[in-house]
Amino acid sequence: MPAGNKSAGSYSMANDVNDIDGCTSACCDSPTCNAVLLYDKKCFLIQCETEDLCAPVCAKTKKYVKAQMVLVRPISINNYDDEEMMADSSLQLPISSVRSCEVGILIDCPINEVCIPTHPKSRGGVCKCEEGWERKEDEKCVQQSGTGPPSVEHPSPPTEKHLTVSVMSKEIRLPEDKVDISAYTVPAEGLGEHYNYDWETVSQPAGSKATKQNAASSKLSLAHLSEGLYQFKVTVTGSGAHGEAFANVSVLPEQRVNQPPVAIVTPAKQNVKLPISEAVLDASSSSDDEGVVSYQWELTQGPLGYALAPVDSPMLQLHNLSIPGEYSFRLTVKDRQGASSQAQAGITVIKETDYPPEANAGSDIIIYLPQTALTLNGNQSKDDRGISSWEWTKNSTSKAVDMQDTRTPYLKLSDLEVGVYTFVLKVTDTAGQSSSAEVHVFVKEPLHLPPSANAGGNITINLPKNWVTLGSEATDDPLTSWKWVQEQGPLPAKFEPPEGNSSRVNATGLTRGTYIFRLSVTDMSSGASVNDSAVVTVLQNQNSPPKAYAGGDLNVFLPLSILKLNGSKSSDDLAVTKWKWTRDDSSLAQGKVLDNSDSSPVLMLSGLIAGQYVFKLRVEDEQGLSSEDQTTVMVNPDPQLKSLVRLTLGAASRTLRQLQLDSLLKQITLLLHGGVTVVVRSVDEEQNTGRACITFLAVKETSSGTNETLGGPQVVKTLRAKLRQDPGLLDLPVALIETVVCQNNCSNHGTCDEATRQCLCEAFWMQDLFSQYFGEGESNCDWSILYVVVGATAILLGLCGFLWIVYCALAPAFKSDPQPTKRSQRRKASYSLLGNVEEDETSMTKISRRMSLSEESDTDSDVLFETRSKSNGSANGKAGRRKC
Repeated sequence: MPAGNKSAGSYSMANDVNDIDGCTSACCDSPTCNAVLLYDKKCFLIQCETEDLCAPVCAKTKKYVKAQMVLVRPISINNYDDEEMMADSSLQLPISSVRSCEVGILIDCPINEVCIPTHPKSRGGVCKCEEGWERKEDEKCVQQSGTGPPSVEHPSPPTEKHLTVSVMSKEIRLPEDKVDISAYTVPAEGLGEHYNYDWETVSQPAGSKATKQNAASSKLSLAHLSEGLYQFKVTVTGSGAHGEAFANVSVLPEQRVNQPPVAIVTPAKQNVKLPISEAVLDASSSSDDEGVVSYQWELTQGPLGYALAPVDSPMLQLHNLSIPGEYSFRLTVKDRQGASSQAQAGITVIKETDYPPEANAGSDIIIYLPQTALTLNGNQSKDDRGISSWEWTKNSTSKAVDMQDTRTPYLKLSDLEVGVYTFVLKVTDTAGQSSSAEVHVFVKEPLHLPPSANAGGNITINLPKNWVTLGSEATDDPLTSWKWVQEQGPLPAKFEPPEGNSSRVNATGLTRGTYIFRLSVTDMSSGASVNDSAVVTVLQNQNSPPKAYAGGDLNVFLPLSILKLNGSKSSDDLAVTKWKWTRDDSSLAQGKVLDNSDSSPVLMLSGLIAGQYVFKLRVEDEQGLSSEDQTTVMVNPDPQLKSLVRLTLGAASRTLRQLQLDSLLKQITLLLHGGVTVVVRSVDEEQNTGRACITFLAVKETSSGTNETLGGPQVVKTLRAKLRQDPGLLDLPVALIETVVCQNNCSNHGTCDEATRQCLCEAFWMQDLFSQYFGEGESNCDWSILYVVVGATAILLGLCGFLWIVYCALAPAFKSDPQPTKRSQRRKASYSLLGNVEEDETSMTKISRRMSLSEESDTDSDVLFETRSKSNGSANGKAGRRKC
């Protein structure tokens, strides 16, 4: 691109030219053309203003990356050196015979020609004859013939033969990463000749891990190539021969399959309520594998008369959504390959509610002649969207009057007469809605009497009377104002009415001394004002004792940070000079007096507990007379005491910050869930340990809209269960969670000790050991000692019986002599009663067998005795056996 851009010079387009060669030729044919620019296949001829403005520069935007520029002729011939403008000495032919080439590629130039670069840093050049050669008319280089005087021939050393080396550049595309490049020489190796090849890497892409093989042969093998340009130089040497060449290997990126973009509009739906008429649609979340290059917004649906200006941006800002209705917008995004995607977004513009106006014609007015002109003000009328018109009219029953500016908020009246006028103000808003209001003007006869003031004269009173009435009766004239002011006195008096704006007032709270009161009367119509004063002398003939008033009995509830007992209403005929609060003997001793307030009219106490407090107030006047009054304060327990929970942290209170406390309360709220709100009662420091203690209660809003306080044991149980599962649920370590007061009923057989939170069981009752050692460990009085003793005794007896049964069952198996002795065998001989013959035979057979067994066992004195008898009462006649 030219450095001056559009200001580089005059641009003209060459028709029917779409390549750089044709564009350059067109510039050469035009005598005023200095440079050409080819962009988007369009040729522009540039007549440059200066050479600096036409100097080519690299394009900074992707839009002009493919633009091409060629400098054809300079602006002034004087800007070039003569040597540069003269033809090269080696080029004796017209310019058409010049052949372009690339340095290092020897096959680009004919024989006996070399490639000379046109610029020291350029690889492009032109073919010129070698040294000692010249170009003839047939465009061939021939050896120069000597034209000077003959010279003596001297033997010269043999010159090195020049080898023409050519290498073909290669281009591959990933994933292919291997290639072979070969070098060819002219002349080729002859019989008995051998060329040496040396391949060098001139440049390669950064981070390349390419490898090469056969670097000493004519064919170089490359592998593991990465994307980019590789430049190689090959040097060929032989006996008296040398040549070199350059080659490029271009590795193109891997071709990929283009993925279409994804269009996303945020938000997809939104509502705009007038008078807000702006909205924003964001498409910056749209994505593409190579990036979105264009955004096109279109209005697909909208109210009649609304138009959308073309926008090529991911953000669509709408500023004129003033017409209610549905708006639909379509977004089309495209990538570099032309693939596109669409998305829809909708905006609903809701009409603003238009309320009718409120007319306000002002308050009624009274004027007195000779005033005959007046301006009525209706600017207090209002409308939510603005008033478009005002209209003043006169009631038909009113007298004639001159009216001006009847279409403005301010109505000018003139030529008013005595009487009553009614004017109507009608206001209309932009939607055509209207409202009306009336105002009355009273025109009265002129007042000629000036105002008069009467303070009532001087007055003397005696204590204990401490009040006086000032002024005199007067008619209620709306055009007259009164103002009473105390100019002098020992103490400020109080007026009734307090403003002192009546013709008669009461001055109270007077004490011994002299008071001066001034009355100011002002005529509102003329502004005239008069004053009058009254002197009040207060005497004290006899001193009366003061009257103490402690404020009456109070009934309050905990928690209570400060209790105030107000005795300021104690009175004296002159003044109370001393207050003294004392605690009655029957009163609770708990509670601290703040700021020595027991010697002031208001007693302030803190640290109170539930119970009855009795205080006495003693007041004295300056002459030593006194009076006492007693007040009883009933401090009731906190109605939510059983709902309070104390959370003791494992951290010192001095390290607890408000941010940590707020975060902890939010976490407790989440653990309790169900719409529960945590209300903090206090944050204290635990004695001895210094740990932070937070006292709070949990409040839950019911379906009826009222607040319900959760029970303390329920909250403690829930939090303990949560923290038992995961102790790290809270940011701060928790040492203890318990209710403020112990609410353990101890199974209705004991009382809970507030200090230790352990049950003090009644007689014959004890702790459930299983619950204590294997359960949650909460103290109780579930077991009766009597039942425990009976149960333990029964278990012990049952265990002993079980062991005896086991012993009896297993004792025979553990006897030490398993073989019976002869005596035991004899004792085990069976005896039976004799029966009938068959039984006898059977018995004899058995006896004989036993005899034989006895003989076999070498028994010498075994005798068998048998008796025969019938079993008594036996129906079947069976015989019994008995040992003797």
